[in-house]
Amino acid sequence: MMKLADAGFLLTDTTRSNAQVSMLTTWYLPKNAKEDFLSSLVEQWRKSVKFAEPFNLRLKPGILPDWEVLTADQIDLDYHLRHSALPKPGGEKELGILASRLHSNPLDKKRPLWEMHVIEGLERGRFAVFLKLHHSQIDGMGAIRMLERFLSPSPTANDLPAWWEVAPRKSAPAPEEPAKKKISFKKIPRVDKLMGALGDAYLNSNPYNAAPFSAPMTPLNVRLGPARRVATQLYAVERLKKIAKAASVSMNDVVLCICAGGLRRYLIENDQLPTKTMTTGVPVSVRDNEQVGNAITFMLAKLYTDIEDHEERLQEIHHSTLLAKDRLHGLPDKGSREMFGAAIMGPYMAQLGLQMAGRFRPVHNIVISNVPGPDKPYYMYGAKLEAFFPISAIMDGQALNITFLSYAGYYGVGFTACREALPSMQRIAVYTGECLEELEASLGLTEK
Repeated sequence: MMKLADAGFLLTDTTRSNAQVSMLTTWYLPKNAKEDFLSSLVEQWRKSVKFAEPFNLRLKPGILPDWEVLTADQIDLDYHLRHSALPKPGGEKELGILASRLHSNPLDKKRPLWEMHVIEGLERGRFAVFLKLHHSQIDGMGAIRMLERFLSPSPTANDLPAWWEVAPRKSAPAPEEPAKKKISFKKIPRVDKLMGALGDAYLNSNPYNAAPFSAPMTPLNVRLGPARRVATQLYAVERLKKIAKAASVSMNDVVLCICAGGLRRYLIENDQLPTKTMTTGVPVSVRDNEQVGNAITFMLAKLYTDIEDHEERLQEIHHSTLLAKDRLHGLPDKGSREMFGAAIMGPYMAQLGLQMAGRFRPVHNIVISNVPGPDKPYYMYGAKLEAFFPISAIMDGQALNITFLSYAGYYGVGFTACREALPSMQRIAVYTGECLEELEASLGLTEK
């Protein structure tokens, strides 16, 4: 039976507001690679006759969403696996335009919900792979673990499977003592703790509390058009780590601060900055295995977009996230934390289902994620993975998503927006980078 959170992404999915997520990865061709390296690799993959979850799952017909497992002869690999080339000069601009178009096109629900595009012609001897899946089947940590299954830490490994061939690893349940097998009440989330946390989230008068639906209306919180715009940035993890240490805050606080600064600058430029601070929903992973689907909860924090000074904004964000973390950590188990997130987001999901999202005050203004990835580089048949950019789902009432994903010492940052709601959205990405530089300078961390 599909989890409620996963089903929600399917029940609220429309052609305007589709809940699909993509992984844009860039690669260096192997040294002395033959001219036909990529075409040969694609042809090798096309011979695959093995499909693992979620690549062999199709949506069952019916009122309540659920999956059916397809056999290899029911899956048209030529449809799912595409090979294309960028127009010259093959720069980041051309790649961004293509990624925007690919992410705009909805997945075909009559087939398994995935597409993989191998893209050659990227400048500096590189190529890209664009993998698109449905959010009902994967979250940020799930994407990282999926990628680690396909790739190798060795540049000489040449016996790698196709990306869709390897099944998720599932952690075995811990053995139970005989006496415990008869009693299952401990597995039921503590309702009293859960209700207490929810009441505190809505009613706590602490000025640092970001209560659900207390966010102001902004250009981000409207109904969407069908077209998407994607922008990317690449930051050294060490830069954010130094800021966090100097300011005695968390890395995630730094992420929120520079994103808030970028948003503030963009909205001021368009004369649309609200006088009240914007708020963010921050996904928190509770994943303990590699099952298909989502394993996240949410905490809400204030972004202090009404504060110009970066250092002051950073400290205020730190206080707000501490309050939210303490509330979440007060819940006794994974089940309680998942239910907390579902309860916080439930009214918004209901708005989506009723086609009312984007017409009323939002539960929060924007989702900003920070997903930890592998520290060491990965390879695919000698090709080195350069960067991993997460491209997330946006829905009515949430016209912008920003996701940070760390890999081999760098943050790949994906900015995903509705083209109609946020024209020239790439400026937000540029301004976020500028705010990072300004925060470094303010703390005396720039090299003289």
